[in-house]
Amino acid sequence: MSLLDQLADSATLKVNRSADFDQFRSIERLADARSIPLGLKGFVASFATVALKSCTIYLQLTFPRILQATYRTDGAMVGFGMDDAVSVVVNGIAASPPTILLARGSAPCEIVEPRANLIAFINFDAIHDRGWPGQADSAQLVPTGCAEFEGLRAVTRDVLALASHSQALLLPHMIENLEESVLQAVDRVMRAAPAIDRPRSSLTQYLALVRRLDEFLSLDASRTLYSADVARELGVSVRTLHNAVVAIRGMSMHRYVRLRRLWNVRQQLVQGSSTAVIRAIALANGFWHMGEFSSLYRTTFGETPQQTLAAGRGRHR
Repeated sequence: MSLLDQLADSATLKVNRSADFDQFRSIERLADARSIPLGLKGFVASFATVALKSCTIYLQLTFPRILQATYRTDGAMVGFGMDDAVSVVVNGIAASPPTILLARGSAPCEIVEPRANLIAFINFDAIHDRGWPGQADSAQLVPTGCAEFEGLRAVTRDVLALASHSQALLLPHMIENLEESVLQAVDRVMRAAPAIDRPRSSLTQYLALVRRLDEFLSLDASRTLYSADVARELGVSVRTLHNAVVAIRGMSMHRYVRLRRLWNVRQQLVQGSSTAVIRAIALANGFWHMGEFSSLYRTTFGETPQQTLAAGRGRHR
């Protein structure tokens, strides 16, 4: 049984569980985020939240996905895996334990999660004179010591468990003591971090290139895309474009474009419009071979387009 399964709603802890991606999208609030799941079979996601005096702790069970997120914080936000099986790539760099994500201000991130992960985030309203690294409006990965990293995990588990099963957290002095313990644990993690290198220039360029690609793809969903034409439009070689998408998105450009288009179709079907015609929506998103489209759709989402449309109509009655 995972930590999230052991937690229950209380006066100080809120738990949200969802077996439906569309419901999950309505409650995801850690960031300005756009998730593209890598599949919906067996979908489950949940998170727990507890607010202390000037920081909030989130524990989230994620799902396999591409995540385009902009984390926004007035102070600083730290994110870290709660077990060693975590698999996540942030801005083209694998974030394996003992590594934390540190975000300040408005920090855009390009994230790939090949599998479901149990991840904690701590959002501090303000940070003063603690000597933490990082620059304003940026996010970076901070490697640290194993003992310090496990100490942060342990404090986080203890606070969540206490909030779930004890009324003691309602006492003001208890909240202050817990918050100080959390701050000290993060301090130790930061002190154990080596000097942080600047991102490799190639990855910085790849990030910018993939974001330009996303803008280009948003212009016309039905347009036939040839890699040579797209690369020429973006002013790079086909190889550079391919390498950028693989590094940042974890898949080839062809697969990424196809996945985006499939999700565009699904989002329109979920609206459940009585005038929605599956073939017309598929064609508008560049799928001309209906047999291949139906097969790809079912493989990706575990249901047929007709089933998605029927469910969407049921929600909007």
